[in-house]
Amino acid sequence: MKNKIKYAVIFFVILGFGIISINLFNPQKEQQIKGHIEVLATDKSYDFLTLCANKFMETNTKTTVTITKMNNYSELEELMDNTSKTKLSNIGEANRFTLENIGMDKLKPYENGNTLLDTYEKNFAKYRIEQVEYKGNAIGIPLTSRPLVLYLREDMLKQYNYDRADFNTWDDVIRVGKDIYEKSGGTIRILNATDQDYKDLVDLLIMQNMTNDLTEDEIIEKVNSKIDELKNNNIINLTNGGEFLARISSINAMKEIGAIEEKCQWSAGMLPSLHAGTNKFYSADGSNIIVLSENADNQRLIDKFITYVMTNTKDGIEFVKKGDFFSSYLYTYKSTEIENHINNFYGASPLVVMSNVEEKTLPIGDYDKYIKIKQKLITE
Repeated sequence: MKNKIKYAVIFFVILGFGIISINLFNPQKEQQIKGHIEVLATDKSYDFLTLCANKFMETNTKTTVTITKMNNYSELEELMDNTSKTKLSNIGEANRFTLENIGMDKLKPYENGNTLLDTYEKNFAKYRIEQVEYKGNAIGIPLTSRPLVLYLREDMLKQYNYDRADFNTWDDVIRVGKDIYEKSGGTIRILNATDQDYKDLVDLLIMQNMTNDLTEDEIIEKVNSKIDELKNNNIINLTNGGEFLARISSINAMKEIGAIEEKCQWSAGMLPSLHAGTNKFYSADGSNIIVLSENADNQRLIDKFITYVMTNTKDGIEFVKKGDFFSSYLYTYKSTEIENHINNFYGASPLVVMSNVEEKTLPIGDYDKYIKIKQKLITE
């Protein structure tokens, strides 16, 4: 009887030790994360981030990720101004221009941002990494981009005996534009410049004039001079509903052109340059994931969720194909799906063209100078 009791005690001791060992040394247990974070998302990325959150929680069952749609950037500004709020979103989304207008110094560096950027550096264009760096630290992770291309309505250009080969420089644009304006009886100003298209036009002209030998005021003068020249020669359409044959824009224009019900043929390609033989690749400001609040309890969850969103190319490509946004993660464009036909386009797919622009866009260099000029010429 004593032996039975003795063996029973030994059995339960061994069993207990085994359970403790499993809990202490099980690698899966070590990797488990838990906690709750809230993400403040823009309208364009809300559906994608919601999908990411749902799939993330399926495999990380002890986590809760809440996605809240941001109505305007004043909500983000309020959070950055008052970090002591009892209910605080942990992650937000904004482009660098918006953050500069709110105040970069209000934003704390993302604790593990530099590590993430170093790890995935080859999957981001150099200019996008430049946009999320401030005073030597990462203030966020690139989420979306806006590579700029020249969209041309080729079927109507043919009626006037022109095609894409006639749009190499701004002088070409003015020459062709004046001719079409006259031949159309003054009804067609070839280049659209309303709403976001106008901002993209001004942004492009700023970037094209960003050289070290020009001061801020000199660059502003050159941009304003070019805009006046385009206006005075009836090149740009400034009226919603006006007729045009060209747009300088990004993926938003691809979506809008693809939705046109009228039969038409558009193409996407290189932007006009200031001078012959100087064509370069340019991209406007993209949206970034920024960390507003992190601590020891939620840091691992924040890092893991951001990494999941960033590398989720399987779902990301579906949103890209619809034109909802253009992902900053370059591996997304390894998919042959970007070559698929898009309604109302012929020739190379706009996504192929934009992915090439995104990869080859160079850093601006003096980013502070660029932002100061942009703040003087463009309002959000």
